[in-house]
Amino acid sequence: MMFQMHPFTIYLFIWLLCVPACFASDSVSSSSIDLVDYVRRSETQYLAKTSYAMIEMKIERRTWNRRMVMKNWGEGRDKFLARIIEPLKERGTSTLKLNDNIWNYLPKIDRIMKVPSSLMGDSWMGSHFTNDDLVKGNKIDQMYDFSLMKESAQNIWIQALPKEDAATVWGKIIYNMERVRKVAETVEYFDEDNELVRTISFHDIKELDGRHIPMRMIVTPEDEPNESTLISYKELTFDKPLPKGLFSVRNLKRK
Repeated sequence: MMFQMHPFTIYLFIWLLCVPACFASDSVSSSSIDLVDYVRRSETQYLAKTSYAMIEMKIERRTWNRRMVMKNWGEGRDKFLARIIEPLKERGTSTLKLNDNIWNYLPKIDRIMKVPSSLMGDSWMGSHFTNDDLVKGNKIDQMYDFSLMKESAQNIWIQALPKEDAATVWGKIIYNMERVRKVAETVEYFDEDNELVRTISFHDIKELDGRHIPMRMIVTPEDEPNESTLISYKELTFDKPLPKGLFSVRNLKRK
C-alpha cells in the first residue's frame, strides 16, 4: 500500500525547506562585500564619461581665509580642468590635469607653468588638498589593498594599505561608508608613521542620475583643527557633450 501525504503536510514540508533560504538571502556576510567597489564609488563619485560642475570653495587658514567660485570639467579619470570665475581679481586662474601631469595658468603674469614632481605635495589653490590629490586621488582603488575593519547594520569601515610597489603619499586610509548607498561619511588619511593627517567628511547627499552624491565636503587637518576647506557643489551634471580641445594646455588661457 502506497503511503499518501496530506496536501497540507506537503505545503508545510516545502515551507520549512524554503524558510532558511529566504532568511539567508536577506543577510549579507562579510565575505560577500566588494570592498574595491565601495572605495571606487567613493573616489570616483564625481566622475563620469564627462562631467561639469560649478563649485564654491571656502578656505579657512589660521591667519587668512579665501573664497572662490570655479567651473570644473572632467573626462573620465585622466582629464580635469578647473577655472576660477570669482573673485574677479583671480578670474581665469586655471588648472589642467592630463594623466599624471598638471599645469597652472596665472593670468596676472600671463604664464603657464607645469607643476614639477617635487611640488606635487604642495597645496592646490591654497586649500587643504594637494596637487597629488588631483593626480592620484581617483586611482586609490588601483594603488591600495583593502580589508574590512568592522561593520554595523548601517556602515562598514574599510582600511586601505599601499600595494607593495605603489608610490603613494598616504601610509593608510580608512573609509567609513554607508552600507546601502555606498557613500563615504568620512575618510581619514594617515602618514607613513600611522599618524592621522586629515579627515574629509561628506554631507548633503542627493541622488543624481541614479547615483548618490555628497554635495558638500569638508577637509580638516589634524594638526590645525580650526582650519578647513569646504567645497559646495552648486551645479553638477554628467555625460553631457564638452567642447573639443577643452583639455589642452593652449585652452588654459581662455576665460
